[in-house]
Amino acid sequence: MPHSRTGTSASDALYALAFGAARSVVVVGTAKNAGKTTTFNALCEVARERGVRIGVTSLGRDGEPYDAVDGAPKPRVRLAPGTIATIPADLVAASAPLATLERGAESALGRVLFVRALDEVTCEIGGPPSARAMRATIARLQALVDGPVLVDGAIDRIAPLAGGDDAVIVATGAVSGETIDAVAAVAAETAARLRIPPHDAHERDERRVVRIAGAIDGREAEALLARAAGATVVVRDPTRIAVRGERFARLMRAVDVRCERPIRLVALTTSPVAGDVRLPARELVEAVARATALPVFDVVADVGA
Repeated sequence: MPHSRTGTSASDALYALAFGAARSVVVVGTAKNAGKTTTFNALCEVARERGVRIGVTSLGRDGEPYDAVDGAPKPRVRLAPGTIATIPADLVAASAPLATLERGAESALGRVLFVRALDEVTCEIGGPPSARAMRATIARLQALVDGPVLVDGAIDRIAPLAGGDDAVIVATGAVSGETIDAVAAVAAETAARLRIPPHDAHERDERRVVRIAGAIDGREAEALLARAAGATVVVRDPTRIAVRGERFARLMRAVDVRCERPIRLVALTTSPVAGDVRLPARELVEAVARATALPVFDVVADVGA
């Protein structure tokens, strides 16, 4: 019989964990079809069941019916009555049951509008492009609702929120590999990158600190391996680490990587299905939990570890 870590549903347990850690939570996916929007909708549904009015926004554009690249159908964002969302003006359908409350920052799709869902609605959501405007948007949503704020995002767009108080959930799954071990390995590396600890100048000999202004790509990683073994390497935030696989593992063994603006990863979710791949849901959850040493949930199969 399905069960979660706390005896409640996996979605309830994830909601309690995430919003117990922060008032704003960001859900990101390791890749397309990793279950990000499914996780996002599950958290929205828990809020609806609890009678909590939440605010939602996006680090880009989410909830569109079809993928812009391959045209494949995508999960839609579902809003309960009373939810306050940000939607660029060009994406607000005239017939949608939405009431405009106020206008926000400009975006590529028009002025971002703060809207209230008057009824159940399936829609697209979007937010402003700059880090400062996104911070202001989250703060405004927090002022407009009595509940938390949920942010739909992607790992490659999360840099603007690094260093903040937000909690982060990573959605991953069979899209990352055809075996449980492969998915767990990708999840472990992703968690390790996002959990790069903050740099404290008072705890380190600054003569052995190497500061990287841009990203650590393959070339930079090899240079650090050659000349900086044993040093502390400081990047602006964890998204600046662009190396993967064995090269990332060698870098982490050779130097002490730190960041100026950390990311607070609190949990992962898994999706055991991708194309023709079907993995056992519970075994996948447990393997990813072991590999990352973090709470892991499957909100569809209703299991957690």
